[in-house]
Amino acid sequence: MIKKIYSYFSNSSNLAILNGVLLAIIIGLNIYFQAFCIPTTWTIITLSICFTNTILYPILEKTIIAPISSFINGISLFIFTYCAIFLEQMNLYGLILSLVGIGLVIFIPHFFIAQLIWKNVIKPISKVSQYFFSSAVLVCVCIAIYIGHEYKKAIHSIETFEETNYKELDKNFMTEKIIGMHFIYHTRFCEFDGWRPPIHEPILVIGMWLNNRYDPLNVDLKTRLDLYRKFFPENKFKFDCSCGIEYSEDYINDNLWK
Repeated sequence: MIKKIYSYFSNSSNLAILNGVLLAIIIGLNIYFQAFCIPTTWTIITLSICFTNTILYPILEKTIIAPISSFINGISLFIFTYCAIFLEQMNLYGLILSLVGIGLVIFIPHFFIAQLIWKNVIKPISKVSQYFFSSAVLVCVCIAIYIGHEYKKAIHSIETFEETNYKELDKNFMTEKIIGMHFIYHTRFCEFDGWRPPIHEPILVIGMWLNNRYDPLNVDLKTRLDLYRKFFPENKFKFDCSCGIEYSEDYINDNLWK
């Protein structure tokens, strides 16, 4: 049976269809339920490119643009690994729920991780493609390290902000994200929450991960919102829906906005 399945999906077109179906499933689930919320614009563009390539690369890997496809695969590996880590405790629940089938969807990112490593590291179509794949992974790791460094700098800026009694702030990309945590920016998955912040900014999440998940702004949510509105008055702070359709009304009618 396993040999028949492996043989079936060794066909490029069949694997491309499978990848497309699996991606459609996780995108649909994310729209309805709360998992990764609404990605930022740059994230949507990156995901669109990587997801499209994940579907098509089994067909493209024997064409002249195989090296480009392999490079994008390297970025995709980083993305799917990020997704698997972000789900955290759901990995355990997924094992339990797998007994009734539905839990298998939790492991779709893991399936893609294994597939990309097999196709680009263990059984690469060519050494050139393997090189491009590895280069992309290295680039992503370097970017992640840089993000961690920038978040650490922002921690010091927020600590200085606190020392001024929240009157003077070094406004930059990362300090805006930190102050907007928990009502704009989603930073972790919790299956027991009601509504969650609507926007998913991976740069913020990666920065937190590389700094012991430390949130340097120690104030309640209402104060956090007031500070954000004071220092970033031009920015939107409430959106048309929460990160999942299921809880949109809870988000829209929350007392936080009153």
